[in-house]
Amino acid sequence: MSASTHSITEAADPPPIEGAFDGHPPVAPWATSGAKRAIDLLLAGVLSVLTIPLVAALCAGSAIVFRSNPLFTQHRIGEGGRSLRFVKVRSLPVTVPSEIDKYQLADRRIGRWGSFLRRTHLDELPQLWLVVAGQMSLVGPRPELPTIAATFDPGFVHRRTLVKPGITGLWQVSEGVTGLIGEHPEYDELYVERASLRLDLWVLARTVRAPGGSGIVSLGDCLGAVERWGA
Repeated sequence: MSASTHSITEAADPPPIEGAFDGHPPVAPWATSGAKRAIDLLLAGVLSVLTIPLVAALCAGSAIVFRSNPLFTQHRIGEGGRSLRFVKVRSLPVTVPSEIDKYQLADRRIGRWGSFLRRTHLDELPQLWLVVAGQMSLVGPRPELPTIAATFDPGFVHRRTLVKPGITGLWQVSEGVTGLIGEHPEYDELYVERASLRLDLWVLARTVRAPGGSGIVSLGDCLGAVERWGA
């Protein structure tokens, strides 16, 4: 993918993550279990089929508004530090650089259509395909761009890639979502160490409510949920 646009092009995989710990931190058994994978496959498989008409409509809207390919991909860091070819419905003009962070994006005009897609997170729906393919999970740490992850603590980057990245997660439904992932590492670290089926269901419930603002929770709420529902 071009470093300056959201157009779909082939790009070389980024190098593996360096700076990993000699010994792995504890990872919740659920986070890498076959049961979690089975639930991901079942739910994402059903949802990916049911949302085909909606995704098609969103793509048509983006193609008209942005006059470009309505889908774009970029390389992000996946499980084990491997490259993940991330896909979304286009929500930004092709003139906006593809690897800027949210602080830089705040200074850009993206229009009503782009704002709608990003506010509702409907641009994320194609990631269901990646869950079905086994490259992502419904719940897990958000996959990050290599250029942005390079500014994070290497140990944190390593720990959060011990599990599959998620479409949603603790960070995404928390107050920390207003900043960068690396500014609030406690959410991903909590998930990696305390993931469970009940915690995943809690996160998914908050995700459905988050676009309206009622799903966003504090660190204290996340800690309470982890104690109540975590492994």
